[in-house]
Amino acid sequence: MGRIKYLGHAYEKFIKSYTSKIIRIDDKLMKGYVSQLLIIEVHQPFIVNLNDEKICLYNNGYSEYGFLPDGENWMVWGLYDDSFKIIEWYFDITRINSVDENGNPYCDDLYLDIVLKENGKIIILDEDELLEALDNENISKNEFKMAYETKDKINN
Repeated sequence: MGRIKYLGHAYEKFIKSYTSKIIRIDDKLMKGYVSQLLIIEVHQPFIVNLNDEKICLYNNGYSEYGFLPDGENWMVWGLYDDSFKIIEWYFDITRINSVDENGNPYCDDLYLDIVLKENGKIIILDEDELLEALDNENISKNEFKMAYETKDKINN
């Protein structure tokens, strides 16, 4: 396993206080874990530069909703501002989605990411990290191929 991300955990470098809730969904349309993270206060706003556009992802009153589906190789985060306006959907391509020995849902992140902007624009991130992981033998050729197949499935 490489880059583990736990559902419902905050990016504490930026987030000072928050509330978090995780539930299990088992119905005909959806099976997996859903998280709600409500940001109360940040140490500092989390601002990214994406294609020459500055975007604030975390600030006081913002929220993040995650979905970790069973049997898939992706996880999605919905990021919302303090007016509950969508900022973006962020997909992590994953090696595995699972639950640890303490019952905490997590994914093993497989480097490649997809951002879906509120205007419908799709941005692919970290292809260089995926290639580097393959070159360094941190992932197999099959995992590399699966990452791109999953990306294509999500894009379609």
